[in-house]
Amino acid sequence: MRKNAAHLVIILLTIFLFSGCLGGREINDLEIVIGMGVDKGQDTQDIIITAQVVKEAEVGRTSDESGGGKAYWNVTGNGKSVFDAIRKVTHKTGNRLFVSHSQVVIFGNDLASEGLQEYIDFFLRAHEMRPTALILIAEDQAADIMDAKPETEKFPAINIVKLVKSYRFTSHFYKVNMKDFVSSLMCETTAPTAPIVKVMEEEGQKNIHIYDMAVFKNDKMVGKLVHEETRGLLWVLGKVESGILLVPYPEDQGLLSLEILKAESKVTPKIENGKIVMHIKIKQESSLAEQSSALNLTTMSVFEKIEKAQSEVIRKEIMTAFEKSKELNADIFGFGRMLHKKYKNEWEKLKDRWDEVYPTIELDIEIEAKIQKTDLLVKPAAPGQKEE
Repeated sequence: MRKNAAHLVIILLTIFLFSGCLGGREINDLEIVIGMGVDKGQDTQDIIITAQVVKEAEVGRTSDESGGGKAYWNVTGNGKSVFDAIRKVTHKTGNRLFVSHSQVVIFGNDLASEGLQEYIDFFLRAHEMRPTALILIAEDQAADIMDAKPETEKFPAINIVKLVKSYRFTSHFYKVNMKDFVSSLMCETTAPTAPIVKVMEEEGQKNIHIYDMAVFKNDKMVGKLVHEETRGLLWVLGKVESGILLVPYPEDQGLLSLEILKAESKVTPKIENGKIVMHIKIKQESSLAEQSSALNLTTMSVFEKIEKAQSEVIRKEIMTAFEKSKELNADIFGFGRMLHKKYKNEWEKLKDRWDEVYPTIELDIEIEAKIQKTDLLVKPAAPGQKEE
């Protein structure tokens, strides 16, 4: 046994000492990619890859030292497939692309409308590619997005990631990574979604704006969700983190701005008398952040009216999202997946007819909305009002 143990130790030490050299590549032989865009050629129908490569010599320099030069290089390659195009980039770089640090992949609108399945395969199969890389859809060409240099970031790709992660401040869109997108894509019924990004030119400066969510049927983009529809979806998914609810005061023309502090949801599917009913329970807490009315809102009866009005705003957003999903006949909520989990036997009869069944689903929505605080003011800052 001692002899066998000694052999085992020698083997383990050998693996430890020499494994670091296996497949190793010098950093000087790599071009580090932080983001990629994928488009389709207008004339050749080739795949066009735009890889955002870090220019190492420029990274640590200030704008004065670099003479206003960019810290990145958007290098393109054409090919008959994504991998073919990526390899042909080496004709310009002289080195292979290293994609382990790629944080975002943007697909052009033409590819999204045509179908992403064959173009997304590489990003899942490549062992260096991160499954957590974000996926976005360009309003037009992905190459245009990659070329919009931000004011406060050295790299457009990093700026896009920063913008996507800011979704929690409004809940008007949300981040989707490769793993989540493909998980929905491979599901029998769930419709994948991804943020839409576009370039806006303001005062001669190109800025990036994330504004809606693309909705896919199978792998083809079939429509989009606007802000209110997206947040309606997120209420049901339990992914609303923050945001502002504009609530009309029931007895006045003014608006109240309520900041969402906390939100939870629970969805329970039921099949009742042959009808599918999704019982949705929302619990939400907010604070009164701003009011345009001069009315005193601090009494209990008034607060109850505001909470009721707040619940109706949430209900309207959910129903708006649900109506859009029925219009597109796309199960963005994942109701089919929920039914499959709870009613396995019944699901076998429903799954092949899901396109017919989905528009007949009914929602039973219960909302418990509470206002927890009014911040620094108790009464509105209006003439004749005395702060307590």
